[in-house]
Amino acid sequence: MKNKINLLNISITNKVIELQERGYDCDFLLLANGSLLCMQTNTHHTINSVSIRMLEHGFDFFGQCYKNVHSIETGNGERGVLLTETIL
Repeated sequence: MKNKINLLNISITNKVIELQERGYDCDFLLLANGSLLCMQTNTHHTINSVSIRMLEHGFDFFGQCYKNVHSIETGNGERGVLLTETIL
């Protein structure tokens, strides 16, 4: 069981690294009001104003919960990664 958990963690990490290598260099945070915050530029975006793709689902060994890796693309050219427990 532990090996399976570690493999799922590796899949999350590998997907984030892959996205960063493809230019998705911003980190996004899902706020309580449902909007997104780009951590690098401090820019707020509504969910309806960005392109979101769910790319990976796996178990976060450290947080003891399932996480989803999303790619985010905004209208002003920001591209980044969002990790959430929910699928957007």
